[in-house]
Amino acid sequence: MALKVEILGTRGNIPLRTPRYARHSGVLIDGAILLDLGEASYLRRRPRMIFITHLHPDHAVLQKAPSVPLYVPEKTPRAPTATVVTRTVHAGAYRITPVPTQHAVNARSVGYVVEKGRKRVFYSSDLFAIQPRYHARLKRLDLVITDGSFMRRGGLVRVDPVAKKKFGHGGIPDLVDFFSRFTHRIVFTHFGSWFYRDISKSIRQIAALGNGVLVRAARDGMVVDV
Repeated sequence: MALKVEILGTRGNIPLRTPRYARHSGVLIDGAILLDLGEASYLRRRPRMIFITHLHPDHAVLQKAPSVPLYVPEKTPRAPTATVVTRTVHAGAYRITPVPTQHAVNARSVGYVVEKGRKRVFYSSDLFAIQPRYHARLKRLDLVITDGSFMRRGGLVRVDPVAKKKFGHGGIPDLVDFFSRFTHRIVFTHFGSWFYRDISKSIRQIAALGNGVLVRAARDGMVVDV
């Protein structure tokens, strides 16, 4: 049972944009399951279900409550009728499982494993780490779509002086090292300003990191068949 994965937007929370890297986060699976609502226009695609990774505005445009089931990682007054996702959601042929991720201090974040038959896709949005107790949920992935905010190793991870907790984004080389344990195919999206300085060069830099794993840079509207 194949999965059609369409990456609707690839721009991080930055002012820079180009025609093929203009829209904020959104991944549409089989035209039915939308992971992140970074642009209100994505609702025109009429997804049957929406799953939000975290409530930062470039991932969750919730100005008007969608008319379809909406799943969020934590309660929010912006969508009071949404369901807080804590376990696998079964929807017809699909199984959608949240995987807690580490990204922000002020917002809970999750990635999602979407399964259809034996096909398994993971979308993580922004993150710098996933705690070991959740790694079992990442086994035998056919595709990983993850955070391209920083190219440099180490990314940008800081410690909040009040909460004493880390927050930020992992570096692409670190994320390749991590996810290579679970898949042979990784696509990066949610690009930071580094990517726009020389897009052709940035695409080559990402592809060169594979070392036995197929690593690609996404673009707005790119379709990946799984």
